[in-house]
Amino acid sequence: MTHPGPDWDAPEMCDVEAEQQVLGAALYAEGNLEVAEQVAAIATEAFYRPNHQLLHATLGEVLREGQVPDPAVIIDRAARRGEVGGNADRLRRVGLELLGKGIPASVPYFADRITTLWHARTAVTEATRMIQQLHALHRSGDLEFTGEVLARAREALDLDLSDPAAPDASALPPSVAEILAGSDSYDWLIPQLFEYGDRMILTGIEGLGKSTLLGQIAVAVTAGLHPFLAAPITGAGAPRRASHRVLVIDAENLPGQLRRRYRDLVGRVNVVCDRQSHPRPDWGDELRIEARPEGVRLEDPRELRRIEAAIAAHQPALVVAGPLYRLNALDTEAADGARELVRILDRLRVKYRFTLILEGHIPHAADGRSRSVRPIGSSLLLRWPEFGYGIVPARGHEDDEHPSVVNLRQWRYARDERLFPRELYHASSGFPWTPAGGYFQLCRTKGVFDG
Repeated sequence: MTHPGPDWDAPEMCDVEAEQQVLGAALYAEGNLEVAEQVAAIATEAFYRPNHQLLHATLGEVLREGQVPDPAVIIDRAARRGEVGGNADRLRRVGLELLGKGIPASVPYFADRITTLWHARTAVTEATRMIQQLHALHRSGDLEFTGEVLARAREALDLDLSDPAAPDASALPPSVAEILAGSDSYDWLIPQLFEYGDRMILTGIEGLGKSTLLGQIAVAVTAGLHPFLAAPITGAGAPRRASHRVLVIDAENLPGQLRRRYRDLVGRVNVVCDRQSHPRPDWGDELRIEARPEGVRLEDPRELRRIEAAIAAHQPALVVAGPLYRLNALDTEAADGARELVRILDRLRVKYRFTLILEGHIPHAADGRSRSVRPIGSSLLLRWPEFGYGIVPARGHEDDEHPSVVNLRQWRYARDERLFPRELYHASSGFPWTPAGGYFQLCRTKGVFDG
């Protein structure tokens, strides 16, 4: 006897009536704040219908602002947000239809049903993805990755089905007293420049020396030198190590191009080290380069496994990677694609505790306006890094094919002060890009430089 397989065309697992009941109870209970807060405690993603998600999100927003959850206010504000097809009139009709539905006493029952169905939908989505990936591995013959697919599925399906109404003490987040008892000192890789775990995107117009600057940062950090001062790191926060492990993931250049660039950069660093009686790093180990001119697809489990294995083996303090658009085949113009990419990068960054610097490309100029230095892609990429800079020609050098003076223009401001130079000059000795004299003086006053 054969058993029928899953019915993939079956209706989505949801209960629209239950969603209407809890939202109706929240809107009806204008004078019952407790009921509104019970409904707001449900995850917005648990609601199946987008209109219901929008009304629920707006209810939570009104409550967080300390306002009375007035039905007219919630419906009107949700309609004006225009996030569901821009059909405000339809959303108002949906909201008005909910009035009169729902009994406050039934909210716990329906809330539990909505959440359970959400978990079920999540499980179906993840299980389907796992099945598709396993079939793909079977077709390609890459069955050695079966364990990795199963591990990711287990992680995604590790849903918390406990009753949130009866939590134990382990569910409590740290108190403010516990947080204040910890250390608030910086964990510097380069004092007042890069902290461990920082994320930075460097953009710029093609041909200005962006890749050279990224390589300069990589070799300087490897040698334990300040990437702009070309001097050993001193002062408060200076690392104990004289050198660091660094990994470069180059998804664009051929090995010959990288060889020429890094031969020059390594030679310059060696000269700086010798002049300042600073030990040279172990170039045979501490700086490693993953050359992938064909690009890297981090969203592919096989590619991600190879890159993660390299990071786990080398344990870098700094990873320099890019260009950003060649690190994946996702549509990073869309929020979902960008979100998946940053999720992958953040998981690696947090797990292996390294500073991450990415090379980004910028859009072409439109309507005769000057080019923006913000990276191409979803607006999520603008908010994700701790800080972002773009290289542009300095004033008076706009028409130079290869400007000898560039400005670092900040497009994402750091949460606290970081000592980046505003202007860089191309130099024939020392590091390729060196700042103006005022930067050295600024670093002296901040206790970073004593030269």
